Amino acid sequence: MTSKAPAQVNKFADDSLEKIAYKIAEQFKTREFNDNNRLGYHIWRHITGTIPTVDEAVRVSGVRLTGGETLEGVADRIAEKLKENGIEAKRER
Repeated sequence: MTSKAPAQVNKFADDSLEKIAYKIAEQFKTREFNDNNRLGYHIWRHITGTIPTVDEAVRVSGVRLTGGETLEGVADRIAEKLKENGIEAKRER
């Protein structure tokens, strides 16, 4: 039994890079919830410059899709959504 209340969760602001990345990842149908989390994390890594391209971020995330979409199609949609949010998305092409 614990004597302390659980820690409060601090949410990111709607315009933060983290929130943008995870909102984009939520739009894809994946096998498991954690696939969306991993994809969101790798999109964030691309935004912050740790991963050089969107294509590599999608590939490295290991996302497992269920909607019949290709990884290239996912990278295209992510790049489009980042552009809508005013973020430059680098591609391998």
